[in-house]
Amino acid sequence: MTISLKGRNFLACEDFTPDEIRYLLDLALKLKEEKKNKLDQREFIGRNLLMLFQMNSTRTRCSFETAGNDLGMGTTFLSNSHFGNTETIKDSMRVFSSIYDVIGYRGAKHSDLLEMAKESTIPIINGYTDHQHPTQMLADAMTLMEVWGKDNLKGKTICFIGRGGAVNSFSYGVIAALLGMNFTYITSYMEYDEALSMLSPAQLKLYRKFVPEGSVNENWNTEMNPKKKKIVEDLFAKYSPECKFIETDDIEAIKGVDMITTENWGFFTDPVETWLPGIFRFRPYQVNKELLEKTGNPDVIVMHMLPSTHNMNHSSGQQLLKAIEDPKLREFLKAGMEITDEVFEEHSKYIFREAENRMHTIKAVMKAVTE
Repeated sequence: MTISLKGRNFLACEDFTPDEIRYLLDLALKLKEEKKNKLDQREFIGRNLLMLFQMNSTRTRCSFETAGNDLGMGTTFLSNSHFGNTETIKDSMRVFSSIYDVIGYRGAKHSDLLEMAKESTIPIINGYTDHQHPTQMLADAMTLMEVWGKDNLKGKTICFIGRGGAVNSFSYGVIAALLGMNFTYITSYMEYDEALSMLSPAQLKLYRKFVPEGSVNENWNTEMNPKKKKIVEDLFAKYSPECKFIETDDIEAIKGVDMITTENWGFFTDPVETWLPGIFRFRPYQVNKELLEKTGNPDVIVMHMLPSTHNMNHSSGQQLLKAIEDPKLREFLKAGMEITDEVFEEHSKYIFREAENRMHTIKAVMKAVTE
């Protein structure tokens, strides 16, 4: 079967069939091998890529730019434009469509991305919105193909544990359903008030400087959104009815999984002092040696989409430690937050292969959709 994605947007993985997702993954593997062998991949000389980023980024920005350069494209990184502020999205898109050939977008609102797609005459690639992180999912899947074998994903069980938020648990659920893997999402259902009650008076006072009394962090609820959950359930029913999808707060559900992934317990766009309740909430869900032993799988691997607070050796970590007077909690955090430094370093060969694969998968999408 011949597959062509020319001219299509890449906004969310559920917009594509399993065969189309595998096509992109096969292309990414091919492009990675070509780059390793130093083959010239510049087939889009004279074409131009716009990276419209409204959020901070490390891997996504670097991946788009290097992928564009490898393909021979001119690249523009735009983070301080009139877009959506003093100019309508429609007007901006009319400008972008007349100058560029493809757009990589990273922003908070998926609704903005959908409006962009409606007004654009060129393909748009989603580098992250509050709906999904689709290029990250391709990189994870590509890494698993390299580790387990290209045709050995079916029947494997992947697990996201901890603060899944509105994006990550859903993203992994979608890619698992499309590729025939079981998906287990383990998170805390702890109520906000219970977490606040665990703070010391000094910590609560500090927290209230950033989150006033009566307000709730909008990202507190980590249960998968019901509408998104329905999408995942429908995808499993359509493409992988033999596979299981579980969401639970039971840590014992980790038994038998083949891959564990997680993300930071804080909110990297917010002050570190606002992370405090989440530390108490998710502490039992830390990815550590004990958790890996609970899987009963000696071959279980760990990945992380990064950035990771696997130690406190950065300015945010040092600032967080200053806010905590409890010596036992300080020592706990020094060993790692959502994942211990020990486990992170032991599995770093998978974690940083996944980071590199962001570039190869983004390049594959860019090559596939650009006309």
